[in-house]
Amino acid sequence: MTTIDHSMSVTNPARRAIGSRLLPPGSAGAVTEWYPTQWPRIGGKAVFKLPEDAFVEERFLTAYKPEKLVFVYCAGCGEDNRMPTATGLLGLARRLKMAVHKVSVTAQVNLRDRLRELNADRYGALTASPDGHLCSDLGYDNWMLQHILPPSAPMPGSPVVLAERSLAVRLPHDLSVREFDKRLHARMHNAALNPWLRSEPGQAHCALLGIAPLALMRATAFGFGETKRASEAQEFYFFRPKGRDAERLLRIVEHIIHDHVLKRKGRVSASWKSRGQGFGASLQLPGQNIT
Repeated sequence: MTTIDHSMSVTNPARRAIGSRLLPPGSAGAVTEWYPTQWPRIGGKAVFKLPEDAFVEERFLTAYKPEKLVFVYCAGCGEDNRMPTATGLLGLARRLKMAVHKVSVTAQVNLRDRLRELNADRYGALTASPDGHLCSDLGYDNWMLQHILPPSAPMPGSPVVLAERSLAVRLPHDLSVREFDKRLHARMHNAALNPWLRSEPGQAHCALLGIAPLALMRATAFGFGETKRASEAQEFYFFRPKGRDAERLLRIVEHIIHDHVLKRKGRVSASWKSRGQGFGASLQLPGQNIT
């Protein structure tokens, strides 16, 4: 089993000044300046690659019964020509000086339908103003799919395929879309935006930038008739869809399928309450509950 260790080495502060440029002035990239903060990587310090015969050995082929097709996608908010200041998640990444994308799962074959839903909900637009009041940021109705381009291909016989702007995953017959989505989030949670902003490294980075962490946390206001319910946006991660992070995502997805098929003792027999329906904790302001 091969270990994929993509931990970043510490840059010598004497060689590069904080805030020094990484890209030319006016660049469209989100990360244009250097800061010493070590980014969290999905899956932790190391992600293990399965043996080459993991999906073609008899034990797996006998137990694996393919069924539902789902897609793991990566999305971001593009420049909005209707209103240049409305940059959505791209604007947040520029403020934070770190790459942030939405990574999630859908069973919709036409991924553009999922984008239309995100735009209608203005997913992730709800946040806090500098003076601590709830507000809705602009640009979160301009979601765009990103190419997921890992440097390596899926394993031989893998139920994961590099599809157009997604990873196409053929789930085992007894693994639901919901459970697969939750397992993926559990393995990527260390690099999730909101929890990191609450952590000591996240708060230290925000202090370096002079930004309150609360002003960067994201939630979504879902409408249910005459009422709205706020739900914390859990699907924002420090993630770059081209390169090493994409490789990690591919291997994590392969692990989830392989472990489910062969490690039956660890299976979950209960479902989860949907935070998107107003259950569980949502974005919290000091002294205020908006659930």
